[in-house]
Amino acid sequence: MKKLIICNDGTWNTADQEENGIPTPTNVVKLYHSLAEKDEKGLEQLKYYHPGVGTNGLLDSITGGALGAGVSKQIQSAYHWLATHYERGDQIFIYGFSRGAFIARSLAGFLGRGLLDLRNVAPAEAWSRVKTAYDQGYRKHATRAEDDRTWAEPVWVFFHGAGPTPVHFVGVWDTVGALGIPDDMEVLNLFDDSDAWKFHDTALGSHIHTARHAMAMDEVRASFTVTRWSNTDQHLDAKEVWFPGVHSDVGGGYANTDLSDGALQWMLEESVAVGLALRPGIPDMLKPNPLGVLHNSYKGVFAKFRSRPRSVEALIPGQHDKFHPSAIERHEKSPIAYSAYRPTRILNVGESCTVDVFADTHWNDTGLYLEAGHSYTFSATGEWLDSKDACDWKGTENDEFTAGDLIRSASSLFGKTEALWKKIAHNSSTDFIGTKRVEHFRWFTLVGAIANDCGVGATMPNDGSPTPHQYVNLPDHVSTPLIITSPGYLFCFPNDVWSLYGNNHGSVSLTITRVA
Repeated sequence: MKKLIICNDGTWNTADQEENGIPTPTNVVKLYHSLAEKDEKGLEQLKYYHPGVGTNGLLDSITGGALGAGVSKQIQSAYHWLATHYERGDQIFIYGFSRGAFIARSLAGFLGRGLLDLRNVAPAEAWSRVKTAYDQGYRKHATRAEDDRTWAEPVWVFFHGAGPTPVHFVGVWDTVGALGIPDDMEVLNLFDDSDAWKFHDTALGSHIHTARHAMAMDEVRASFTVTRWSNTDQHLDAKEVWFPGVHSDVGGGYANTDLSDGALQWMLEESVAVGLALRPGIPDMLKPNPLGVLHNSYKGVFAKFRSRPRSVEALIPGQHDKFHPSAIERHEKSPIAYSAYRPTRILNVGESCTVDVFADTHWNDTGLYLEAGHSYTFSATGEWLDSKDACDWKGTENDEFTAGDLIRSASSLFGKTEALWKKIAHNSSTDFIGTKRVEHFRWFTLVGAIANDCGVGATMPNDGSPTPHQYVNLPDHVSTPLIITSPGYLFCFPNDVWSLYGNNHGSVSLTITRVA
């Protein structure tokens, strides 16, 4: 018996990456280097590492890094390594970050369809069998029974017959399911081949003994939406835990590791608890600091695309099991170099709160968490400016005609094609350049965005497309209460063209009252 450890790195990540001459390995690399050759019982630990997609030159950086090409190849490579090293009774540990996390989870799902014994098979034949197993046994698993092996030749040998191969541990940091072309890339999405990614299963199989997922609370890049497991609550030993920071603050890859060391420490502790062996002194090398540097990932080329706050549970007592202690500590102490970290307020019946909503801000964070079953009314005072046109929270579509109305009318006419495009492209996230963010709401009306993924569940499409949050036209709920069916933090914005918020000025004061 031995332990086999698979490590899949994140998008654009390699073992020797650096920043200004300083090594910046991800947590996947650090875990790989932390492994002991044998455990305390003398059992051997064999390890496998694969760099992230998008690391083989400029073309691969674009097709692999931006569009997820190469994911299937990496899944098959890891499967092949297991099929040539595994023996019955061995324990399999699988780790990954970002798209590497998706690879890790897909590999675990692939093993649920069985593991070929390729130890005495010629290399060319072995790779051919792996490809067949992937294409016919895994990709088409939805149309086959779990024990269906009709796609395999009769002479092919599996380690567990018609059954799945057990996976002892799956540990992932901030899974990103960008395997195709994300829906927010608009026209390119027409060329997306959903058959290449839709077969990946977001559920945990019963053959997986233990599963752990560290998630980034503060990542806002829309195409980096976290892909959660869909059945964590039903699994016997699965945890998904929120950590402070953006994508690489959790999975690693920055020179400063204040936050990522915390997520690595947690994963190592969870792994050691089920039998993984580390080199002596590894815990002492980590220096987590919950109050440390929280990076900004929404910059450069990424700032040209949409942002989107993640759907995170309320950071309040009673919910602390969903958050790592570092998130709670940062929330309670809130380092002075940053704005208050995750302020959270829940209104009692009859209570009100008033917040300023700025016209030039894409996502005004109110800090208010709207709970399911509660009812709220809204009112607002003041005026803001859409370029040069002043209006109240009901928007610019009033009795005053301006030159801006001509521009908005032309944009609205163009916006009418969005509904048709959504049907053609099967893309609910479509937001044409030059059109309103929420096309069926009035121009510059005050929109409430409840960060709840519209209540469709915690998982995202495998191409990394974000599920739209719930949008509410707040002026409709002055006297008619808004009844919350899916909870979430409330964000607000004027309904404008995404790229033109820099032309806006002023703010309105929004009052939210809980009435039931």
